[in-house]
Amino acid sequence: MLRIGMIGADNFHALAFSRLANLPPEEGGSGLPARVTMLWGESAQRAAFVANEAHIHTVVDDPARMLGQVDAVMVVLRHGAQHHDAALPFLRAGISTWVDKPFTADIGQAAALVAAARESGALLAGGSTCKYCPDVLWLRDKYRAMCADGGVISAGLNFPGELDSPYGGLYFYGGHTAEILTTAFGPDIISVKADVTAGNVIAVFKYASLGVCVNFAEVSEFHAALYGAKEVAVHSIDISTIYRQGFAKFVQGVLTRTPPEPYGTLLRPVQILNALVEAAQTGREAFVAPPLE
Repeated sequence: MLRIGMIGADNFHALAFSRLANLPPEEGGSGLPARVTMLWGESAQRAAFVANEAHIHTVVDDPARMLGQVDAVMVVLRHGAQHHDAALPFLRAGISTWVDKPFTADIGQAAALVAAARESGALLAGGSTCKYCPDVLWLRDKYRAMCADGGVISAGLNFPGELDSPYGGLYFYGGHTAEILTTAFGPDIISVKADVTAGNVIAVFKYASLGVCVNFAEVSEFHAALYGAKEVAVHSIDISTIYRQGFAKFVQGVLTRTPPEPYGTLLRPVQILNALVEAAQTGREAFVAPPLE
């Protein structure tokens, strides 16, 4: 049985992942051979709530107490700026680590986590679970098919993105959008332009032969559209199962000692978010840095 330590309790992701690990299948559990055995939370009250709801027996007052007691950790703090410091000790100790979205808010910190994983041999995974969403994979496959049959002129989608979120502004939800883009349309975004009107951000991400418009609207339904030379395809994006899919990818990766994706895929969304934030703040086109591996 894989023993997992959960770092962070304020984020709903902590409760979702812990339920998948600890509840029986008939109550919504995943049935995978993994269990969240230890939890650290930002507040004692929230940690106690998550522990009770997900049947976690041990709550610690310091994440370091998990070292040597768990086989893997999941860092699910809300603010991406805190992820590097929380994850680094475990990666250095060779412990498999999931770092939630946004992976980090700083590309140097992201690269340092990848370097630590490579040096110790620890498995590193994480980011947005939207990349495993069946509807996002449908969008990827449909885009490729339309490209092969006349081409795609442009594309668009909507997804939440809080300009003034206390958890890093656009980084907080923008991590989801960045990985939807890289999954569906590829990682080779050249630049981004952003318009901010009445607190809402609309951005255009430019590829070599495609522009993708993203409306970061705070609405409850998500849709994508592909405008092709021969057809227009509109598809809803249902993210209701992404915790289950992401948790399964992590557990399978740890058990097989195989990262779900190349580490470069964890770095690219950070670079894209850096450019998005710059574009929103300056009102000018911001270029995405060259990919790192």
